[in-house]
Amino acid sequence: MVVTNSELLELSIKIEREGQRFYGELAKHVDEPKVYEFLNLMVKEEAAHEIHFKKMLETEGDLGWESNEELKKLIEEHFQTDIFPPLKETLNELPRFEGIEKAFDFAIEAEHVAVEFYRILGKACTNFELKTNMLLLEKAELEHCKVVETLKKRVLEGLH
Repeated sequence: MVVTNSELLELSIKIEREGQRFYGELAKHVDEPKVYEFLNLMVKEEAAHEIHFKKMLETEGDLGWESNEELKKLIEEHFQTDIFPPLKETLNELPRFEGIEKAFDFAIEAEHVAVEFYRILGKACTNFELKTNMLLLEKAELEHCKVVETLKKRVLEGLH
């Protein structure tokens, strides 16, 4: 399996668009204004990442990704299906408390997958500028993980 720049662009756009959709839907189901505000900020950040990634991948040539087995394995394991599940199904199947908790768990897991995706891209990349950009995206996604974990605790405490 060869991983091309255009395939990576499609995957990164998929990650960011799914995140936009998921956080937008989740925002409709929380009552706390600060959490709602943060989730809408996440929608905007995911959209900005998408634009940023499109610009980065306009670079031509072998960037070191084509022969990276770790990247190929990650793609096969995590990106054959949507990394964010349909939120409405999650919330409809469970009581409100469990549904919101599960939604945050999905968001945290998806952010971890994104961190790993950008980490592997950066590690394998041979272009210094792109490597730096991958590191910045990895750090941004890691920060998202931390903030979503904090918000999960806050929202769940408010539901008790």
